[in-house]
Amino acid sequence: MNYKGITLLQIEYFFSVARYLNFTEAARNLYVSQPALSKHIAMLENEIGVQLFFRTKRDVRLTAAGMILLKEMGGIIELIENAIEKSKKLNLEEDSNISIGCLEAMETSTFLPVMIRKFREKYSSVNLVLERHSFKVLREKLINGTLDIIFTLSFEIDDSLGILSDIVYEGNAYIVMEASHPLANKSGLMLEDFKNENFIIISRDESPKGFDGIIGLCKKHGFSPKIVKSLPNAESLILCVESGLGVALLDSNIRLYNNPNLKGIKIEDNFISVTMAWKKENMNTAIPLFTNSVLSEVEL
Repeated sequence: MNYKGITLLQIEYFFSVARYLNFTEAARNLYVSQPALSKHIAMLENEIGVQLFFRTKRDVRLTAAGMILLKEMGGIIELIENAIEKSKKLNLEEDSNISIGCLEAMETSTFLPVMIRKFREKYSSVNLVLERHSFKVLREKLINGTLDIIFTLSFEIDDSLGILSDIVYEGNAYIVMEASHPLANKSGLMLEDFKNENFIIISRDESPKGFDGIIGLCKKHGFSPKIVKSLPNAESLILCVESGLGVALLDSNIRLYNNPNLKGIKIEDNFISVTMAWKKENMNTAIPLFTNSVLSEVEL
């Protein structure tokens, strides 16, 4: 049964009347008028559907239902007060731990070190652990709570239930090929110029949305890619491209280490952003400390 109509104010009023067994005394203690107190008690009884107090001209007594409610909810006000006091403490970060995951081939040097440094200046006592993983492992570790926050690509997070996210760094899609490829040094190229090329892409199992996104982007440019190999991680994909086995669609944040064996061409009409994501249900208090710190820097 749904009791959305019950308020904490009504519960507080109930406890006060149950304590004093006198509406006048309870109202005085609560600094409200007796009619206002009586109205809220009546609303509570109406919402629950039972009478909580038995009233006579001389006194007030709890009903059996009132006694059960008082017994079962006896510590709720104290719990609320303790929770409020804890939330007011300034040392929320004391002895906190936060685990952060990054996509294995992502070039994080353009944004993450600055974020980490700024965060540690504010919250030096928070223990940070950083890891690199593939698309699939990052998703799984975020969902099962092994990682508190992940930095991945935007298509991995879109429409994910229970996941909060913010864009922290914007990039573009690039088509990458081996440096001696016949198209490597041509200018003004578009994605459709590669319609006859062999494509190497990330596997559907590893990144369903990444796989489908590449197919969709190619179709937007008038062709279906000729996929010769789908691989479980970006490092393997780069290795195959470097070896001349095909071309690949990557984002500008993938680490290529200024590799002279590779040539990348920007795809102007397709943004791929770096996204910071965390699970809504994760109650680690270090998460809002970190995410709010990052977002304050991004907004600047």
